[in-house]
Amino acid sequence: MKSIFFVFFSSFILFTGSAQTWNMEVGNNLTRYVFTNSASNNPDYLKSSSGLHLSLSRENKLSKAFIYDIGLVYNQYNNLGDLQNIPFSYQADFMGLTGGIGPSYTGLHGLTVSAKASAAIQGMVNGTQFLQNSYFDLAGDDQFKGLKVSVGYTLAISKQVNKQMSVFTSFQHLDTNTFGNSTLNFIPSTFSFGIKIAQ
Repeated sequence: MKSIFFVFFSSFILFTGSAQTWNMEVGNNLTRYVFTNSASNNPDYLKSSSGLHLSLSRENKLSKAFIYDIGLVYNQYNNLGDLQNIPFSYQADFMGLTGGIGPSYTGLHGLTVSAKASAAIQGMVNGTQFLQNSYFDLAGDDQFKGLKVSVGYTLAISKQVNKQMSVFTSFQHLDTNTFGNSTLNFIPSTFSFGIKIAQ
């Protein structure tokens, strides 16, 4: 985890000088766990569940039509299900670094639409499984520990409120890419709202 935070702060130092806008957002993850067993089958007993999403990032223009952002993110990737009538649930808290790049267009009524290719690298900071009235720590579970790399896209619409501030709403879809004989991939769809503060 120390290496994650080192990357966070190093990245912020590199980009602070040129960044123009702080983005602060809060939202909800609807996360699907995709488990592939050693026989390459995908059991259907895992069900999507919701969790908190928080992000703080710096955004800058590469050109009149292109923007990029880099920042810190906190996500709850939760899931639940039942197997042979035995209910269970997962709650996993991740922190990491997120970024995106893509076109941005401002049109009528001051609305700005952007579409970014997005990526994130995150590590689990806390995780538990609830099963048969007991909680189990996921820190030693190979499918949860270690850094998780996600790729996907983000769509956002923002509206200028005044010279320094805008409000926005966004939708993001990410997917981890873990390969092997027995794997667990996280596929969150995130709806969020936030504010942009220009410097």
